[in-house]
Amino acid sequence: MRPRRPPLPLPHLVLLFALSPAMAQAADGEGRWALCRPSSEVIPLPELGPADDPALRVSADRVEAEGEGLSRFSGDVVLLRGGRRIEAQQALYDQGRDTLTLDGAVNLYSADMAMSGERARLELGAETGELHNARYHFRSAHASGNADSVVIRDAHYTELSSATYTTCDPEKVDWLLRARRIDLDEASNTGEARNVTVEFKGVPFLYLPYINFPLQGRKTGLLPPTGGTSDKTGTDISLPWYWNIAPNYDATITPRQMTARGTQLQGEFRYLHPQDHGRLNLEALPGDKRYDDQDRLRVAYQHSGRFGDGWSNSIVYNEVSDVDYFNDLGNNQASVSTTHLERRADLAYRGEGWDFLGRVQGYQALSGSEPYQRLPQLLLNAASPRRRNTLQYTLASELVHFAHADRIPTGSRVDLTPGVSLPLAGAAWFLTPRLALRHTQYQLQDHAPGATPSRTTPIVSLDSGLFFERDTSIGERSLLHTLEPRLYYLYVPYRDQTDLPRFDSAAYDFSFAQLFRDNRFSGADRQGDANQVTVALTSRLLDSTTGDELVRGSIGQIHYFEDRRVTLSGSTAEERQSSDVVAELAARPLRGLELAAATRWNPHDEQGELLTGRARYRPDQDRLLSLDYRYRRDQSLRQADLVAYWPLYRRWRVLARWNYDLELERTLETVGGLAWEDCCWGLHLTVRRRLDTVTFDTSHSFMLTLELKGLSSFGRRLEDELAAFQTRQ
Repeated sequence: MRPRRPPLPLPHLVLLFALSPAMAQAADGEGRWALCRPSSEVIPLPELGPADDPALRVSADRVEAEGEGLSRFSGDVVLLRGGRRIEAQQALYDQGRDTLTLDGAVNLYSADMAMSGERARLELGAETGELHNARYHFRSAHASGNADSVVIRDAHYTELSSATYTTCDPEKVDWLLRARRIDLDEASNTGEARNVTVEFKGVPFLYLPYINFPLQGRKTGLLPPTGGTSDKTGTDISLPWYWNIAPNYDATITPRQMTARGTQLQGEFRYLHPQDHGRLNLEALPGDKRYDDQDRLRVAYQHSGRFGDGWSNSIVYNEVSDVDYFNDLGNNQASVSTTHLERRADLAYRGEGWDFLGRVQGYQALSGSEPYQRLPQLLLNAASPRRRNTLQYTLASELVHFAHADRIPTGSRVDLTPGVSLPLAGAAWFLTPRLALRHTQYQLQDHAPGATPSRTTPIVSLDSGLFFERDTSIGERSLLHTLEPRLYYLYVPYRDQTDLPRFDSAAYDFSFAQLFRDNRFSGADRQGDANQVTVALTSRLLDSTTGDELVRGSIGQIHYFEDRRVTLSGSTAEERQSSDVVAELAARPLRGLELAAATRWNPHDEQGELLTGRARYRPDQDRLLSLDYRYRRDQSLRQADLVAYWPLYRRWRVLARWNYDLELERTLETVGGLAWEDCCWGLHLTVRRRLDTVTFDTSHSFMLTLELKGLSSFGRRLEDELAAFQTRQ
C-alpha cells in the first residue's frame, strides 16, 4: 500500500525546537549535557527503517478491510517510511480521503525526535493533522515538553496549545517554560507565543504576555538581561532589545540603569554586504549624577570594504565626551587603560607587485599629548618579482601633511626610497646584497619662511645565512635539529638631521627582529647612521614526521664599528661598541603547553633591560592555566598576570585572574569566579576588584548569573569573562 503523499510532515513539528533564538543554540555538543541522563535512556530509539525508502510499510496483529477503501489495523501497529516510524494500538486508513486516524499510545519517531500522544488524525494528502495530549523529546538538544494539542493547519503552519519546554531530565525538571499558545509559521519564518512564563525550581520569575521569534536565523525581540553591582555604577542592569531590520542590517538598543549615575542608552547598528561591513556604537548618559550632572557621550564607528579589483577602504572613528569616560563607565582593564582614541579613513589598492594607501588620521588624547594629524598621508610601494639569482627592484614612497592645533612646526613631507637587491640562495645558504637611496624633503609651515630642509642617505646592506641540520631523537620520537647562523651588515653614512622636524619618529623597541632592520627609528624624520654587523643564531627542533616546530631559540647582538651620532633629541652620540644581547625562546613540549620568553641583556652594565615570559597550558577548551611576566627597567615596570580556568569535580568550575605590579607591590586587577552546574542549569558568581592607575582609586563589582541551558543566560557567564581576558592578552 503506497500513499499518494508523504505520510507525516514531521519537520513542521520539529519547528518547536526553535521556540526562541537562544534555544537553537542548545545543540552544541554532548559535553553540555554531561550531567544529564543520555537521550537513549530517556527515550530509546527504535528501528526506523531506511531513510531513502519511499514506500509505506505497515505491520499489525490484525488487518481488516471495511470496504470503500477503509483499512483497519490493530494490535502493535507500526508504520515505517523514509526513516520515520509511527506506532499506535489502532490505525484506520481511508484511502479515498487519504487520511490516517491513530488511537491508543501513539508514538512518532525520527532520527532526532520522539513524540507521543493519546490519539492523532493525519490528512496525508493535505499535509494537515493533529495530535492530542502530546509529549516530545529532541535528542540533540536534550529538550522535551508537552502540549495539550499539536495542530498542523497546512504544510507551513502549526499551532501548539498549552505547551511547555525544558532541557532538564524528565524526572528532575528544575526549569520550565510555559506558553498558553504557540503559532509556528514556516512561510513567514515567524513564531509567536502568548502568555509565556519561565519557572525555576517551581517559582515563576519571568512573564511575557507576547513574544515573536524566528524559526530560523534572527528575529526582533528582547535579549537576556545582564546585571551586577560596582562601586562606580551602583546596581547596574542592562536590558538589550534586538532589531532585525533586514537580512544584512540589524541593531541592538540597550537601556542601562545605574543607580549611582542614572540611565544610559546604548545602541549598536551593524551592516553586512558582499563587499563591505561595519558597525556604529552610540552611548549617551544624560546628567551623570556622579559627574556634576554632565552629559556623557561615546561614538565608535568601524567600516571595512572592498570594491573593484584590488581596492579596499576602512574607517575608524572614536570619540568620548571627556577623558574620564572609560574610567567611570568602562567594564574592563583594557578600556580603562586607553590613552588615545583613533580617527582614521583609508583607501587602499593592492596590485601585482605594487600597493597604494591613502589615509587621513587623527587622535583624541585621553592622557598625554595629542599626536600630529595626517591630513592626508599617501603611500606607494612597488617591487619586482622576487626570483633567485635575479635583480629585484623596490620603491617605498610617502607624501604626508602633518597638522596640529597647538604644536609647531606643521607641514608636508615627501619620502622616497628606491632600492635594488640580488637574492642569491642555495640548498643550505643565502646571500642578499642590497643598495637603496633614501631622500626626504619637507615643506614646513609655522617655521622659518620657505623652510624646505631635506636629507639624502644611501643605505647598503648584506644579509647572509647558513642552514645546518641533523637527525636526532628524544626517546622514540624522531626529530630534526637545525642550526641557522646569520650575519647582517648595514652601512648608512651620517647625515646631520638636527634641522629636520620630528613629526612621527620614535625609537623602535629593541628586539630580535630589530637586529635586521635598516633603521633604528620608526617614521621618516630620522634615518639612523650605521656601520655595524649583526651576529645571530637560531636553532630549532622539528618533528621529523609532521614537520611541527617543537622548540625554537634565537640569540643575537649588533657590533658597531662607529658611534651612532643620529639621535631623536640631538643629544650625545651613542658610543657603545655593541648592542644589548637579545634572545627569544618558544617551545611546545606537550600537547596544549606553550612556553615563550624574550630577554634583553646589557653586557656593559651587566644587568637585564627586559624580560617577558609566558607559560600557557590549555589541553582543551575547558581548562586553562596561563602565567605572563613583564619586566622593563627603563619604565620601572614589573608585572605578573595569572589566569586560571579549571573544572573541579563534575559540577564546579573556577576562574581566577590576578594582575599584580611587583615593582610597586600592588594589585591592579583581581577577578574571582565560581560556577556550579547541574544537568540543565548553572549558577555563575563573579567578583572583581580593579585599581585605577591614574587616580589610584579601587573599585569593586559583583555579578551573579543564572544560566538555563538551551534557553538563555541571565547575566555574564564565566566563559564570557575568560574570552575577555584572552582578547586583551
